[in-house]
Amino acid sequence: MDKLHELRRRLAGVESAVLGFSGGVGSIFLAHILKNMGKRFVAVTVDHGMLPDREGIAELAALLKVRHSFVELDLLGERCFIENSSERCYFCKKAMISALRRFAEDNGYATVLDASDESDLTDYRSAMIAVYEEGVEIPLIDAGLSREEIVEHVRSLGLPAPARESCLATRIPQDVWIRREVVERVRGFEGDMRRLGFSAVRARVHDSLLRIQLPAEELSHALEKRKDILKAARRRGFVFAAIDTLTL
Repeated sequence: MDKLHELRRRLAGVESAVLGFSGGVGSIFLAHILKNMGKRFVAVTVDHGMLPDREGIAELAALLKVRHSFVELDLLGERCFIENSSERCYFCKKAMISALRRFAEDNGYATVLDASDESDLTDYRSAMIAVYEEGVEIPLIDAGLSREEIVEHVRSLGLPAPARESCLATRIPQDVWIRREVVERVRGFEGDMRRLGFSAVRARVHDSLLRIQLPAEELSHALEKRKDILKAARRRGFVFAAIDTLTL
């Protein structure tokens, strides 16, 4: 059976829904399909203090012309999160799903939809354990759609296909405690990099050094802007900035 047909078949029974909207291609694609099916839904982004680009997510929702809301969640007050163990994503996903469920109950929506896809099952991800434990709907996985297939569909539909963003907590090495001040410095630096013309950036923290990952096609631009990059890193309180040859 065609995977898109299977996706629509599974969504046909959805009366109303809260869609967890990260601004990634999965949630963009689901929002588009739900809108075209005429479903009553709202795209909801949980702002847990770790979003790299909150404004960018809001702009994507506006571009898609879907109803969108933010829900606030302060994970930096939760020890199980800031300890930054291998189970951090499990605790985070549990809390995010709970926040989406509360929003759904408070606003009269019947279902919570998660935009995870088949590619999220290819290696160990503690967040996926939380997804299955919580029993939220996972239509992209149920339809057998991989991230590569979703990106292909998104591009063919002329929808935005942004570089994959990730939680700012991933910038801190595992088992190093996550501190609000460090997160804000990283967020500021990554914003500086976008203003320098980079489409995607991940600035990994190693004490006073930033290890910067960029798309392969933007490495030459990084060399041209190396003085500006170092200046931005030092303005944010880091001493060194290194471009990682392991690209995004």
